[in-house]
Amino acid sequence: MGLSEAQLADDLTCAMKARDMPRVYVLRGLLAAAKNLKVERRGGDLAEADLVQLVRREIRKREEAEDFAARGGRTELVAQNRSEREMLEAYAPSGLDAAALERVIREIAATEGGRSIGAIMTALRARHPGGYDGRQASELARRVLAES
Repeated sequence: MGLSEAQLADDLTCAMKARDMPRVYVLRGLLAAAKNLKVERRGGDLAEADLVQLVRREIRKREEAEDFAARGGRTELVAQNRSEREMLEAYAPSGLDAAALERVIREIAATEGGRSIGAIMTALRARHPGGYDGRQASELARRVLAES
């Protein structure tokens, strides 16, 4: 099952019928972000990788907001951001875990074109679009290149 705008719109309709307002707000925000990205790119449908990237960006926003709320002692905001993040995580593919990610990076680095971080990250994006944490992949690529 791939992530699509149609699926998000259908889920929004179901949430509205069920009067699940927290889910409605999260899905509306996600669809608005998708629409903004389409406008930036001057039309065309978004690929699944683009939608996954949007979902991951929204998850990071919730994590940051949760962190700030925790530091401020705002327990109700911590709970709200945590529940929104959990709703969004249902739309993000599980992706590669750290061990699998490192294995893929080592395979790419072993090829003749994988001697720079840029080349490794480009090849990784081509093989596993949206299926990994970019920050973690970058750190692993730096470590793998430093070893050789």
